[in-house]
Amino acid sequence: MNYHRFMGNHQIINMATKKTRKTKDRPGPFHDILDTASILSSSEIPEKVIETVLTNLCERLGKRARCALLEGDDLRLRFWAGEHSCPIGGVSIRENSIVWDALRKGTPINLTNIQQSDKFEHTLDDPINVKSIIPLNYVDPLSKQQKKMGVLIVDSGKEGVPISAEDFEYLQVIGQLISAIVGRKALIQQLMESCHRQEAILMEAAHNFRNNILIIGGFSRRIAKLAKNTEMAESANDLQREVGDLEKHFAEFEKYMNLKT
Repeated sequence: MNYHRFMGNHQIINMATKKTRKTKDRPGPFHDILDTASILSSSEIPEKVIETVLTNLCERLGKRARCALLEGDDLRLRFWAGEHSCPIGGVSIRENSIVWDALRKGTPINLTNIQQSDKFEHTLDDPINVKSIIPLNYVDPLSKQQKKMGVLIVDSGKEGVPISAEDFEYLQVIGQLISAIVGRKALIQQLMESCHRQEAILMEAAHNFRNNILIIGGFSRRIAKLAKNTEMAESANDLQREVGDLEKHFAEFEKYMNLKT
């Protein structure tokens, strides 16, 4: 006997509605990614963003997370979350490590067994063979070249539990988001430097232009005084009036640009 036959339509609808609501209210697989994207888009300080993201990763995955950034030719650990049994702050990643290898190739690596990193050197005193390594890079908007900036490293510590395929894909998206905020800061810095250069050029050009106006004005006044020829004196006076107009226009330009020359 079918139990639903004896249930009113109203009861069935209520049950379906409750089930739909529970499914709808449950966070989707991209819920954390959207939260991270919101953090990235609302912050102008990459360092703070990285700290926040690593903390969220540690809490969400129950793993340890750390981030190494390029500083010249060195790759140094600067941010971390979770318990580490050895000092890692400021530690330089060894060049023959698999972390450097991943950064050079620009390819994410998910190490699921200890044999995968046998031929590489370890950086930490307490090495971890099973981990995920996500290169961080961005495309320079001006040169269109790819810029390497560092790596994101996530592991489960001494437990040695591999990162799942789903979490590995999730980490790659997080790496792209981190790279995006750093790339945005780099663009802002380039624009600011460009503005400062243009301002310096403009101020130097304005200074030279003003000096030239003063010199021409001085010559025209002297010519007007010394010239015995009426036609030449008249031409000098015309030039003096033109210089006076230039000085007025330049004064307005200085006021508009707020230049101190």
